[in-house]
Amino acid sequence: MKLWQKVFLYTLILVMLAVSMTSILLLKNSFSFALNQKKQSVYSEHEFLVTSFKSMMITERLKENAIVLEEKKMKKFMENTFGKNTEGSGILFKNAQNEQVYANRDMDPPEELTEAVRSTGKSYMQVEGNRLYTASSESMEGRTYYVVTENDISDVMEIHENMLWQIQVISMVCAMVIALILLVVVKMLLHPLKKINEGTRAIAQGSYQKRIPERGKDELSELACNMNCMAEAVETNVRALEHVAEDRKHFIDNLSHEMKTPLTSILGFSDLLQIKKDITEERRIEYAGIIKAEATRMRTLSGKLMELITVGETNLDWQQEDMQKLFLEIGTSLKVITEKRKMELVCESEPGTLRADRELMKSLLYNLVDNAVKASVEGGCIQVTGRFVGEQFQIRVSDQGVGIPQEEIEKITQAFYMVDKVRGRANGGAGLGLALCQEIVSLHQGTMKFESRSGEGTQVLISMKGGRECD
Repeated sequence: MKLWQKVFLYTLILVMLAVSMTSILLLKNSFSFALNQKKQSVYSEHEFLVTSFKSMMITERLKENAIVLEEKKMKKFMENTFGKNTEGSGILFKNAQNEQVYANRDMDPPEELTEAVRSTGKSYMQVEGNRLYTASSESMEGRTYYVVTENDISDVMEIHENMLWQIQVISMVCAMVIALILLVVVKMLLHPLKKINEGTRAIAQGSYQKRIPERGKDELSELACNMNCMAEAVETNVRALEHVAEDRKHFIDNLSHEMKTPLTSILGFSDLLQIKKDITEERRIEYAGIIKAEATRMRTLSGKLMELITVGETNLDWQQEDMQKLFLEIGTSLKVITEKRKMELVCESEPGTLRADRELMKSLLYNLVDNAVKASVEGGCIQVTGRFVGEQFQIRVSDQGVGIPQEEIEKITQAFYMVDKVRGRANGGAGLGLALCQEIVSLHQGTMKFESRSGEGTQVLISMKGGRECD
């Protein structure tokens, strides 16, 4: 059974129980009120009959000129007064021995009624079927009599039965109307749940871009919002995984290609050296030089690759490093590279400390300067500056080299990607330096941005958190 069916049935049952109980209570109160009014009327009539009979009996005793009327005369007087009456109220007289003295019609009052009057001396009333009996103890002519009257209350019972039938009919009509209204209301209220169910099923089947409509501010709307947040998170994670898988495939393809080229050259020229017996010394030196260059490139490639793979897996040594001293040390080391190309290197930083891994920071700057050297011509200038801005440390590496086309900037941090592969390989590049720099900056919770134009040089802007100025 579905949820809307359960809600509909349970609510309908509760509503019908409430309506039925209310109707029964109202009917019971109405019947009790009508019966009490009838009892008051019957009791007044009973008292009137008894009082009238006593007055008439006194008149009869005076007429007979007797102190008290004998029992026979009493019975005869009763017969003359009440006669035989099949309609209206019935009356019955019993003596102290509970023996019937007179009755104006056949009556069968409950025995417990007269017994109650006998034991307490009070008046009592009792309903039997459509009859209402009233009994009282009366003292007449020195004797005790029990007077019982019988009244028809079928009109009250008939009204009660008619009201009961009407309530049943009204209850059935109300049940159908309430059921119809309740069905519409339940369907309307649970319609968002149906949408949530459909959306959840679609998401579970792989449609992670599916979103559930959010309406109102109730619990179902909150559930829809949470489901959408979950779907968005799942979609983001799936896309990230797909991107990682695509990057890995691209990485492996590039690695295979980059390894294949030098190996082909090494094997080819090795075969030439082995096969040709009359090779000249000049040729031998040329072939050996090519083999050495390709082997060197493979060593550089494998070293960079290993460094890229292990950069985030090794235990990092986080320390508050004095950036001015670190830049001075790095500048001194890198001058060897720039002096070979007759380039000027400016490497300086403002005083202050940064929470960083010393070796990773060195690797970051070495790779950035190495790229700047490869992109520059002899006699150029490379500037590496560091400064503190609030709680951040900003590094700027600029050169006057060939620059990078705008459409290539977003790709240069990809592994094995080189803007000019011929020039990169000629300079011993592997296409992994900037990918390694990106990983190092990410580990320092920083950002790296490139500003460049073809023929106008390149600027690398790096911002890292955790920097503070020295006292």
